[in-house]
Amino acid sequence: MPRARSFDEELFLDAVTERFWVHGYRGSALTDLSAATGVANGSLYQAYGSKWALFLVIFRRYCAGRLDFVEAALAPGKDVADTVRAYLAAVRADCAAHPDRRGCLMLNTIAEFGSDEEIARIVAGTMTKMEQRMAEALAEAAGRDRSDEDVVAAAANVVALSQSLIQLWRIGRDERELARMSEQVALAASGVLAA
Repeated sequence: MPRARSFDEELFLDAVTERFWVHGYRGSALTDLSAATGVANGSLYQAYGSKWALFLVIFRRYCAGRLDFVEAALAPGKDVADTVRAYLAAVRADCAAHPDRRGCLMLNTIAEFGSDEEIARIVAGTMTKMEQRMAEALAEAAGRDRSDEDVVAAAANVVALSQSLIQLWRIGRDERELARMSEQVALAASGVLAA
């Protein structure tokens, strides 16, 4: 029977997430994680079994947090364009909150691991849920059914652009340019769903 953990797991996972997010999986040795958290290597192994198992814990946790982020950015009572504007503005603000332009742990991990099956499965599930939540918000704003093909396609386009905005921010694109792109997508979604 495993022993109880002698560290605050939430604070520990926050610190480990930060390390992996900034330096990547390959750039984060267990000794780095131990130094960043103050938790000894042996305790890390005992608690999680391996660096990979620990990474999957924080990666799933991060992806769940991205779903919470989408939920928080989609306030009810807005029209289609304002729904999209609010969401994409939240994405841009989230990017700007990280002056080191670290991007998104989910996107960074895809770049680092390519088509690893487990990572791909987690990301695909996260993206599907993001698109579903966006479709619900757009359907409500447009007075349409969530399963309407135009609603589903518009939701997928908005979520895809949000991920592109993160990557573009990461490589140094100007906030004004990203805001213009966001506005075009908001107007396009509104035009399609108003038709």
